[in-house]
Amino acid sequence: MGFFSKNGKYNQLGKVLETKKYFSRNQFNELLDLSKKENRHLVEVIFEYNTVEPEKILKVFSQYYKTPAIILRNRVISNYVLNLIPKEVAEQHSVIIFKKIKNIIFVATTNPENTQTIEFIKKKTGFEPKIFITSPHDIKHALNKYKSEISQEFAKIIQDSIAEAMTIHDTAENMAHHVPVINMVNTVIEKALSQNASDIHLEPNTTKVTIRFRIDGFLHKIVELPKDILPAFVTRIKIMSNLKIDEHRLPQDGRFKYLYNDKEVAVRVSAVPTLHGTKIVLRLLDTKENLFTLKRLGLNQKDFNLIKKEITHPHGMILSTGPTGSGKTTTLYTLLHLLNKEDVNICTIEDPIEYGIEGINQTQINPTAGLTFANGLKSFLRQDPNIIMVGEIRDFDTAEIAINAAMTGHLVLSTLHTNDAFLAIQRLVEMGIQPFLAASVVNIIIAQRLVRRICPDCKTQAGLNRTILERNKKVFNLPKAFTKLKKYNLMPKDCHNLSEIKFYQGRGCPKCNGTGYRGRVGIYEILKIDKKMYQTILKNPSADSIKKAALKQGVLTMIEDGILKVFEGKTTLDEVLRVTKE
Repeated sequence: MGFFSKNGKYNQLGKVLETKKYFSRNQFNELLDLSKKENRHLVEVIFEYNTVEPEKILKVFSQYYKTPAIILRNRVISNYVLNLIPKEVAEQHSVIIFKKIKNIIFVATTNPENTQTIEFIKKKTGFEPKIFITSPHDIKHALNKYKSEISQEFAKIIQDSIAEAMTIHDTAENMAHHVPVINMVNTVIEKALSQNASDIHLEPNTTKVTIRFRIDGFLHKIVELPKDILPAFVTRIKIMSNLKIDEHRLPQDGRFKYLYNDKEVAVRVSAVPTLHGTKIVLRLLDTKENLFTLKRLGLNQKDFNLIKKEITHPHGMILSTGPTGSGKTTTLYTLLHLLNKEDVNICTIEDPIEYGIEGINQTQINPTAGLTFANGLKSFLRQDPNIIMVGEIRDFDTAEIAINAAMTGHLVLSTLHTNDAFLAIQRLVEMGIQPFLAASVVNIIIAQRLVRRICPDCKTQAGLNRTILERNKKVFNLPKAFTKLKKYNLMPKDCHNLSEIKFYQGRGCPKCNGTGYRGRVGIYEILKIDKKMYQTILKNPSADSIKKAALKQGVLTMIEDGILKVFEGKTTLDEVLRVTKE
């Protein structure tokens, strides 16, 4: 059988790819079918399923189309040249103008056969296009270089404020009260809130100050300011958060509230001296009540039902585990909101207090004054509590008091830094807690990570990323995961086999800053300590032993819950791999 093509158009390309052992004949025919089925150009499909270096495939395409290849990742592209065509056109047709010499423009595309688009660009710009071939990944990389109108407007407001502020020859303290500096700080905060950033970083360097936002777990450089504006900017933030403005040698922590779009946002401030000046980090905390609901956490129905049942127990321990930034605190606050009733006394000891909750007694640790997790927990037990939340169990003293509290009729919620739910008991044992005690008091262990959601504005159907599957066979067993998820009724009833699943990705748009992702959702691993698990822990409290027993009982691992989120079209395999790899 020859290569699939009515007119033999791609026969030569298929033979070259087969000769170089990049794809077998059958694989190439499958990709041809897929490109027709999904109405995508063959080049894009081949790049997506390619397992060798992209540059090697690019070289083959370059020779086949007799078109020079270009790697855009290595190119500096001026804004003027890039904006000769709108981002929407570039994105829709996978084309980038990357260079201009006199009346000639250099155009990179994944589809050199798209003469209609090339002709449109020629008419649109009035220049003569010279065509180059590149990879879809390089196109996506170049699309991120487009600056949105909002960013340009933001930069202009900042620059205008700086220019006006620099005309004021006064002390930093006095400048901090002037309108230009106030506007500048407010604009930065509001820009961050408009982009759903969780943190603002103000970072002084030798000659400038860089402002970066953390959006969906990633830091993005937003703007650079002249170094001269740093004292006034820092002083303004210190005034807003009631910090000492003349203290430049010691770290300081503060907080303030900011009104944005008729909603109140809590802002936590950390000021730390560095070699080039004070570095400021602002943590932006949404105080909306509806933020803390089980539904918003993104739990699958099986885990949702388990947690809802387990939090009704009047005593014992609920542990939330995961690395920093995995959403542990949000999970605990959600459970506290559900438990916060008029007939119970809830006390928390935290480092720091992330959110203020009406009706709950919250205390922040202060080690310099002798108030640690362990000491605070001891004091709380004399406050007649029903429910206690301990920010983190870090040592034997805290663990021992928390275990005793859980044994004497209190419900204790806390966090541990472990990679998965199966390691939590082992970690308590390593701290010095007896296995039978740990197994007796712990009700459930919730391990979690946060994966980025596919942007709803540029979400598009995509082929299964076989490259990731090929490289991570031990991590992703889709058939096995599908069977297990189907068994627990987590897949739609009309979805009978894996081939019916549709996969999605984000193309990148202004709403998601070209990343293809917007917002985050949790993936979970929830372990209930029942009688069977209790016996397992008594025999062997190691993580391996507990995991083996848990899998026999049907516990969904974080990877499996992540695969479910992929099947549901919420995220991608790349994201699940990124947050779960050790």
